Amino acid sequence: MYKFGIKKWIIALLFMLILGIGFTLLFPLAPRKDYTTAKNTYNTYCGSCHITPDPTKIPKSFWEHNVLPEMARRMGYGNLNNSLYPYPETPIIDSIQWNQIHDYVINLAPDNIPNIPFRKGRGTELSQFHSSLQILANPKTSGAITNSKYDAASGYLFMANAYGQVREWKNRVPIKGHFNSPIISTVFKEDTTYLTEIGLMKPSETAQGTLYMMKNGVMTPIFRKLHRPVYTEINDLDEDGKNEILICEFGNYTGELSILIQKGGVYKKRTLLNLPGSIKVEVVDMNKDGKKDIAALFSQGREGIYIFYQKENLQFDIEKVISLEPEYGSSWFSLLDYNKDGKLDIVMANGDNADYSDFLKPYHGIRLYINEGGNTFEQKWFYPINGATRVLAEDFDLDGDLDFAVSAFFPDFKNAPEEGFVYLENKDAANYTFLPQVTQKAEKGNWLVMDKGDFDRDGDIDLMLGSFSLQTSDKLKAGSKYDLLYLENKAVKN
Repeated sequence: MYKFGIKKWIIALLFMLILGIGFTLLFPLAPRKDYTTAKNTYNTYCGSCHITPDPTKIPKSFWEHNVLPEMARRMGYGNLNNSLYPYPETPIIDSIQWNQIHDYVINLAPDNIPNIPFRKGRGTELSQFHSSLQILANPKTSGAITNSKYDAASGYLFMANAYGQVREWKNRVPIKGHFNSPIISTVFKEDTTYLTEIGLMKPSETAQGTLYMMKNGVMTPIFRKLHRPVYTEINDLDEDGKNEILICEFGNYTGELSILIQKGGVYKKRTLLNLPGSIKVEVVDMNKDGKKDIAALFSQGREGIYIFYQKENLQFDIEKVISLEPEYGSSWFSLLDYNKDGKLDIVMANGDNADYSDFLKPYHGIRLYINEGGNTFEQKWFYPINGATRVLAEDFDLDGDLDFAVSAFFPDFKNAPEEGFVYLENKDAANYTFLPQVTQKAEKGNWLVMDKGDFDRDGDIDLMLGSFSLQTSDKLKAGSKYDLLYLENKAVKN
């Protein structure tokens, strides 16, 4: 019985190996049940609040120490001590489900994510604009700008800071009044100026914001107890002769986009969308039906662009037309007709990098979405800029196409600090070809706000950036206590 030769054993083993390989090719193994279950659990629970993040887009250490613990708290699981989030009294997940989520994410997450492409030196020197660094008033309070707004009618450029001061740029004269917290949004409407005071800048559930109206030098509060308002828009939406007021109450864990409607001389507030992270709105007729609609950007969890289509009596149908994962950090958008086809397109800045995953993200930057019809938007172009915060579209060089000015509050301070500002000159609109230009003076500030206008009244559009470096001064080069970076456009030769 032991005389089965070695040669025959080898032949038999080879036969079995070949048979096994063939069987595997013909009948591939189904995914492991535990992996499929874990993936489903992750998509079910983490996708209930926002688009489910791709585990490969955040490094393992950030998942382990920052993101996953916060996710657990929001589901009422784990260490809830000192948690500010209004977590559910009864956990919505058990230990088995949580371990499935944890292991699924950690197994997929990379150790690190390279900041590709490497950005240092890719931009040519900014030549179209003359750049100058300025201090608005007191050097002791510089580097704290929270708002910049230009009024084309009067030629005034109002600048606000974290100390509750508001000044006009050219004459440096403060406007009447001193606010308890920073002014974060300014609107000029006919003979009235509207100023939005944030209340608390740091993340909070406390509603202490106030909207003021200034007319003939008199400051009057219109509405109080706003939840960290960051943007205000004044418009007669229903064209009845009375302005409505849209307020982006960014909030924190909670927030909303709200509307103030005037009745009997008093404003009443109504919630349009009960979500945190509303950050900017524009009013325009998006569906060409003769009624003014609202395009709104929300960040935080359910990140993206929402369109509020107006019906009758200031009622709206809501459609989300662009959706992004929460790690993209959307912070600004502009409506524009990029390809001149009569349909409004969208350019967006993605770069908020302040919450639970503070690392340089290669997917931060500028995205251009083209309207394919019916407000269906397709991303056609992406330009990576670390921490992109504001994007303004304009024909800055007066050659007939749209260029982009981009500021970044979270740039790569170590390798490419000059990309705190990037000017993207349009060289070939059809092929989305842009020439990036930078100035070394951008290294001297942390640029939170940016506005455009013909500040010097010479026929071309200038730029003004405001620095908020109170918490990032250690990352900036020495001697960086500036308020403003003024970029004077030289497209029109005087």
